[in-house]
Amino acid sequence: MEYVPPKRMLELIKEYSTTFKNWYSVMLNIYLHKEKIKCILRNGQVVNLTPKEAVLLAGLRITKLDHETVSFVFNDREITLKGWKLSYPGDSFSDYWRINVRGKRVLDIGAGIGDSSIYFSLAGAKEVVAVEIDKKKIELMRENLRINNIQNVIVVDRGVGIEDNENIISYSNLIRNYGPFDIAKIDCDGCERIIAPYIKEIPELLIEWDNNYKDVSNSLKANGYKIRVEYTLKNLGFIYAKKNLLT
Repeated sequence: MEYVPPKRMLELIKEYSTTFKNWYSVMLNIYLHKEKIKCILRNGQVVNLTPKEAVLLAGLRITKLDHETVSFVFNDREITLKGWKLSYPGDSFSDYWRINVRGKRVLDIGAGIGDSSIYFSLAGAKEVVAVEIDKKKIELMRENLRINNIQNVIVVDRGVGIEDNENIISYSNLIRNYGPFDIAKIDCDGCERIIAPYIKEIPELLIEWDNNYKDVSNSLKANGYKIRVEYTLKNLGFIYAKKNLLT
């Protein structure tokens, strides 16, 4: 089994026990790479999930689950997400407490089906700019924003890079056209390595990394950020970066 830091293991136990009555056997069967896992949700519903599906849902207080849609309670409000298998709703509603977005303009790069942007909105963000390149996820994001009556999210249906093209908006134009931002969450399957050398004007960043964080970290340090690296697994974690723009 891949090494899990003790602090993260405690977080995972809390997340899985929030979602599954039989959380211990669910976690064990994920470790054993079982093809299907019998999962007893806290609402009493019994479902058979793949290990990946169980991981995606961990941390949610689920009220209803089917093949396409999950409904759950967050801050005494029921949220419904369509296309949950295409994103990480459990992570969005369990991990992003690491940044305080209340009253802030948030840049959400890698917004998936809108789960993270909905979380930021409900956590008190003033406005969220949600950036996503996958057209199917964009379609689901717009639908999820509509059915949950989230009205302070601006959708940008492109990826982020250095130069503009049909599918990419350059980082400079993203900031110019949609900024300024107080905080950014970046989880974009590698684009963080491309844009990190150009990030200078956002005071706080939460970046999810995998395999290697040092190139991203070094770029941010060169631009004046103070860095804290957190491991959630041996080769996965978060970079938290902060910069005082007044100095």
